[in-house]
Amino acid sequence: MFKQPIKVVALLAVLAAGGCAMDDFKRSIGLRTEAPENPNAPEVTRTEPVTSTGRKAVVVSIHLKKEFPDACMLGMSFTNNLDTKVTNLSIRLAAYIRGNVEYDAITRNFTEVKPTESQYREVTFLQIRCDEIDYIGVTDPGRCAIGAEMNRFTAQPGDCARFVDVAVSPLITMRKIKQAPPPEPEPDVLLP
Repeated sequence: MFKQPIKVVALLAVLAAGGCAMDDFKRSIGLRTEAPENPNAPEVTRTEPVTSTGRKAVVVSIHLKKEFPDACMLGMSFTNNLDTKVTNLSIRLAAYIRGNVEYDAITRNFTEVKPTESQYREVTFLQIRCDEIDYIGVTDPGRCAIGAEMNRFTAQPGDCARFVDVAVSPLITMRKIKQAPPPEPEPDVLLP
């Protein structure tokens, strides 16, 4: 009686199952065990989040960077070092490119963060690589509710930023941008 070598039997089994790709065959017989390279896989860089800047403030810390061929994703932590709960706080992150030009801006919202607690959010800038971004400018759109006196009816753009500290990150440069106060409304004029 004639006995088939095991590799020939494995080859026939793979071909009978319809898998004639060479990589699949190599993996099925144990010659190649690593996964194939993904050309679009992001390059991921991580650091420890900064949770304190030495003053009572909300600390925004970028500690994750995923570099895609056509996008830049940043992961950030928001740590409440205030003595009161942050009911709601929105921050706007703007990607600035060469020449101090604002390329794109994305707003992220943090809610119900008690003292000493943290929340994690991600922001993805599309159609731009991380190395093309000069810095991230941080502002606030004036939507926050912190403590008893600051709420969405009393806050103006720039008011919430005084509670926020931007931590230095080795992954990307971040700056807190000073905002101009909103213009005073025109007085109503009665026409005859």
